[in-house]
Amino acid sequence: MPSVQHSSAANCKRQSRDAQSTKLKLINAALNAFTTQGYDASSTRGIENAAGIKRGLINYHFGSKAALWKASADHLMSITERDLGAAVKEVENLEESQRLRAFVRAYVTFCADRPELNRLMIQEGMTADWRLEWLLDRSVRPWYRQVCKVFKHAKTLGLAPQMDPHHFYYVLTGAATLIFSNAAEAEALSGRNPLDSVAVAAHAEAVADLFTPVEKSR
Repeated sequence: MPSVQHSSAANCKRQSRDAQSTKLKLINAALNAFTTQGYDASSTRGIENAAGIKRGLINYHFGSKAALWKASADHLMSITERDLGAAVKEVENLEESQRLRAFVRAYVTFCADRPELNRLMIQEGMTADWRLEWLLDRSVRPWYRQVCKVFKHAKTLGLAPQMDPHHFYYVLTGAATLIFSNAAEAEALSGRNPLDSVAVAAHAEAVADLFTPVEKSR
């Protein structure tokens, strides 16, 4: 028979796995609520119901709605840093003349995979409060600086439009994200699913065409 110590260790591992699974369910449900309904309109009870979790587990695992928001946003930003960061590293290995176009395509492709990121920024970007400041400090300011740096370098090489990097940041963000954030509208208008891989690739090329001389990069 297994020892009491072995049984206790196994129980602890199972409980830890169960707790992590519960927290992830709550985070995913919270992200859906916060990015579609907004923070104020999202209730902890609604999030728990959507996660299929019994009442009170948000407070048990996170302590508060605000702490759940931070955990959910941090989860999304960590995914962003991992996936988008890997794509950007690949871009850095390309010839300088190809980097801006590849950077734009990589960003559009990521936005198709994670439309909830833009939805979160839309929700939180309208009001200067603690959540926006948290997002800016956590990830947005470093990303903004990186985008501007890539654009400025391409601009000095004559490979980008003569616009201010700040305007490039927002023109790129809007062009790259709206079709995926509003996927239902886009499909209703065109009859095509914008999240289909072929459609994503076509949109990535279309957005890249806005910012790079096609004849120099193809």
